[in-house]
Amino acid sequence: MKKKSLGHYVSMIYRHLQIHLNQEFSRFGFGSGQYLYFIHIAKHKGITQKELSRKLAIDKATTAKAVKKLQELGYIRSEQSRRDKRIFHLYLTLQGEKILPEIRAIMKGTTAVMGKKMSEKEMERTLNSLEIMYKNLTSHIEENRKKA
Repeated sequence: MKKKSLGHYVSMIYRHLQIHLNQEFSRFGFGSGQYLYFIHIAKHKGITQKELSRKLAIDKATTAKAVKKLQELGYIRSEQSRRDKRIFHLYLTLQGEKILPEIRAIMKGTTAVMGKKMSEKEMERTLNSLEIMYKNLTSHIEENRKKA
């Protein structure tokens, strides 16, 4: 019997999720690379690009590209801070607010597809396990960074 590999399944799920989300979000002009930013900006009105990068654990350059794309599409806007002119706060535009329910519906549907044939308890356990693995891995990376 072939041994199951966690890394293999995580990688396959990630790739297939990207394909699925790219198909779903293509009608809005963006893909799997931008929806995460869109959702976080919707949840955290006025978040800065720096905070967004930190919260998502994604480098600043990648965040800047995603934000620029969403701005070009007319879904988000930036507003200069009154206290510090170097800081810009991010908000959904009216157009962004308009598509937000559809984006949330896509995400809810995607979660339902992934959780099909799983009980609520199994889904909760899976999410808890994934969270622990994520924290373990980020902690390990941080420890190695400090050693270097």
